[in-house]
Amino acid sequence: MPRVIFIIALLLFPAAITASANQNEAIASTAFGDPESPLVSFNECFVGIDTGGCDDYSSDDILLNWWSWSDETNSDWPDDDAKARAGELLLDGAESFPILVTNEENSSEQAQSNRQAIIAELPIVTLNGELNLFREQGGHRIEILVSMTPLRNLSDSTIMYIFLSKAYSVDHHNRELLNLVYEMKPEIGFSNQANNTTTTTWELAETHLTAAGVDFSQDPYGWSVTFAMFGALEGETTNQLLYLEQVKLKTQSAKVDFDQFLVPIFAIIFCVIIIATILANMHKEEHGMPVIGGYWHRTKTDCLVVEFTTKQRRMEIKSLEVDKPWKLSSRFKSRFIEPNKFVEIELRFKQSEPSECRLHIKLEVDELGVWTQFLAIASNHD
Repeated sequence: MPRVIFIIALLLFPAAITASANQNEAIASTAFGDPESPLVSFNECFVGIDTGGCDDYSSDDILLNWWSWSDETNSDWPDDDAKARAGELLLDGAESFPILVTNEENSSEQAQSNRQAIIAELPIVTLNGELNLFREQGGHRIEILVSMTPLRNLSDSTIMYIFLSKAYSVDHHNRELLNLVYEMKPEIGFSNQANNTTTTTWELAETHLTAAGVDFSQDPYGWSVTFAMFGALEGETTNQLLYLEQVKLKTQSAKVDFDQFLVPIFAIIFCVIIIATILANMHKEEHGMPVIGGYWHRTKTDCLVVEFTTKQRRMEIKSLEVDKPWKLSSRFKSRFIEPNKFVEIELRFKQSEPSECRLHIKLEVDELGVWTQFLAIASNHD
């Protein structure tokens, strides 16, 4: 057993080291930098309290749904960012929901008009980088390594919005929504001057994701990150969609790390050790346990002959006792028997009893240890 524990410790030690090292390694990475076609619009639907949505948009466009009703419905869906976003867009009262907003315009016609005015200028911004997912404090955080270069001077009011959404969501009351936004992150920390490249890291913090109910371990599929930049060209006042891209977020590593092998490998090795130990013990017992039998002597009165056949190990008969009312005529003395021997030992009793004769034979076999063997012989009492 100590040997088994030692082997287990050796197996667990590298696993602990690897697990510790992986705390600072990304679980998965997602590259971005391929914007949507200029013809694709960015639609945001603020759904009704009955989860009623918006229908007046093209299936080729990007649609994100906002939920604003958790206080009223006791839903576990997040609604803080939805209320904040509705305030930014100066929407009417919630009683008018569902409301569809296209490229930050309440009128789809106005949105299309604005787009046509700028479409010849595109691309306005180049963006590329990587979304890295990390474990943190029982949850996750997303680090966004980004390199961004405006190709035109932009207004100071330009904002890059980052939206984390899920393709299919169900709350604990079994409400269902598609493309629900769980987290919104506005960023302004970049240069708005033409040909100035900003290289930085943005972050979707673990505290925000956990508060929004995001759990990539329990629910790893269907997540997307959308980049939507809004602002105006320098000298103009019309708010425009300057950049749009949606990427599917990878939440699981494409490669299998060493520590992921350790658990099944450890389980297999542990089972092999257990099985090998059992088989080894069985082999030892098979080749070490003596065969014991007995019979009443044919000519000697009240004399029991006990037969011992040893295997490949030396054996000591340490003691021999009999259950009452049987009594030995003399005290038994310990005796050694060499391997591969057949020995008969005669036991004399003071008198024959009508009950079964039960012997307790204490044995010690080399490398197998000490135990007591029981032998029961029918009475020879007439």
